[in-house]
Amino acid sequence: MGKQWVMVADRTRARIFETDGDLDKLNEIEDLLNPEGRFSDAEFHHDARGRFCGKGDRQHAHTAQPRVSKAVHDEENFSRQLAAVLDRGCQASQYDSLVVVAPPAFLGILRKQLSDQVDKRIVKQLNSDISGYAPRQVSDYLKRHLH
Repeated sequence: MGKQWVMVADRTRARIFETDGDLDKLNEIEDLLNPEGRFSDAEFHHDARGRFCGKGDRQHAHTAQPRVSKAVHDEENFSRQLAAVLDRGCQASQYDSLVVVAPPAFLGILRKQLSDQVDKRIVKQLNSDISGYAPRQVSDYLKRHLH
C-alpha cells in the first residue's frame, strides 16, 4: 500500500498522521494551529466600518461592508498553508495516498487550494470534525469509516 497520510483538520487546527496501512499504528507527524480561526468576526471589528459617498451625493455617506469576512479570510489563509504542507510532502514522495477529514465547509475551502498532484493522491474525504480527537479516537474513527 505504501505510506498514507491522514489529514484531520478544521478551521483552527490540522493534524497529519502517517500510516503504512495499519490504522492501529497512526503516527502523528504534524500539528498545525490557526489561532486566528478561534475568533469570531465581531471580535475583530472594533472600529466603525469604512464610509464612502455615493455618486455625486457628498451629503450622504454609506457604510461599506467588507467584501470578505475576517473569519473567511483566515480560513483561506490556513487552508493555503495546509495545501503547501501537503504539496511539499507530495513532491518529496513522503506519502502515496491521502485521506482528508474535515467539516464540510472547511473541506470545501481546502479542496480549492490543493494542487492537482495532491488531489490525485486523495483516496477518501470524510466530512467530520475530529481534529480534537486523541490519536486512538482518530484511529477508531478511521477504522469505522474507511472500510
